[in-house]
Amino acid sequence: MQNILLFRGNEFNANFYYYTKLDVDNSFYLKIGENEILFVPKLNERVAKLAFKGEVHTYKKSLKEIVQFARGNELFLDYSSISAEIYDKLRKFLKIKNASDKLLKIRAVKKPEELKKIRKAVSFTKKILSEIEFSEFKNEKSLSDRLLMHTFELGLKPAFDPIVGSGIHSAFPHYRYVHTKIRDFVLIDYGVRYENYCSDITRVFFRKKEKKIINAYEKMQCIFNEIIDSFSNFETGKDVTLFSKNLFKKYALPKSIHSIGHGVGLDIHEYPRLNMKYSDLLKGTVIAIEPAAYFKNFGVRFEEIIYFDGKKARVF
Repeated sequence: MQNILLFRGNEFNANFYYYTKLDVDNSFYLKIGENEILFVPKLNERVAKLAFKGEVHTYKKSLKEIVQFARGNELFLDYSSISAEIYDKLRKFLKIKNASDKLLKIRAVKKPEELKKIRKAVSFTKKILSEIEFSEFKNEKSLSDRLLMHTFELGLKPAFDPIVGSGIHSAFPHYRYVHTKIRDFVLIDYGVRYENYCSDITRVFFRKKEKKIINAYEKMQCIFNEIIDSFSNFETGKDVTLFSKNLFKKYALPKSIHSIGHGVGLDIHEYPRLNMKYSDLLKGTVIAIEPAAYFKNFGVRFEEIIYFDGKKARVF
C-alpha cells in the first residue's frame, strides 16, 4: 500500500511496529508514496530521531500537523487501532479507508528475519518448559509464577498469560489458574516474545500415568503429525480445517470447540485463520497447530509452531 497512516497508542501495535521497527507510544506513522514520517509527542522526539530513518515531527492533540502532510491523498488506516475520537477528527479533513484486513494479509507472509525471531521465541519457550521440575509445584499458581519468573530471568516477556490447568481445569481452553492443587497431570499452554515476535506451545505433563488421559494425549500428537505430513495438499485454512475434522472422526474424538490452529507473528493470533468461514492462503505463513479434545473431567491439547513454504510444513 502506498499511503498508510498507523497509530500506536498506549499499547503495543503490531502494524505500527511492522512498518517502523519502533515501539514508541502515542505516535503516528505516515507513509505517502516513498516518504515516511513519524509524528510523536514532544517527549518522544529525541528517541524517535535516534532510531527512525525517515522524518520525525512532533504533533499536538489537534492532529493538524498530520493533516497538513496528508491532505489530498487517500489514506489507508487500521481502524482496529484508532479511537472513535481520532477517526472523527481525521475523516473531516482526509479521505480514509479501512485497511485492517489488508494489513493482516501482508503480515501473514513472513520474511526471513521474522522466521528467525519466531524460531528463537519457540526455542526459548521449549527451553523454559523443559527446565521446570513439575514435581516441585503444589498448585497451578506457583507453577504459573515460575514460568513467568523463568521468562523474565532470560530477559524475555510472555506472549500471553500462562494457561496452567490441572484436572477438570484442563478442559477449559482459556483457563486462568487458581490455587488448585496439581494432582495427576497438568496442561500448560505458554509462549514468550523474542524481539516482539511470539511463540505458542502446549504440552501435557504427567505425574501419574493415567491410561485414559495418556491415550487421548497421544491421539492429539497423532493428529498433529498427520496434519503436518499432509500439509503439501493444503492451500487455505479451510482445507486444514476440513482435513482435521475427518481426523477427529477417525480417532473417535469429540468435536473440537475451537479451531485447529491460527497464524502467529507479532500478535499471538494472526492470519491465516483456520476455520470453515475463511479461505486464507497458507503459503509463507507461520501457524500454531493445536489439536485438542475436551471431555467431562479433563482436556488434552498438543500444540507446535510450523512454517509452510508452500511445499512442506516444518516444525520450529
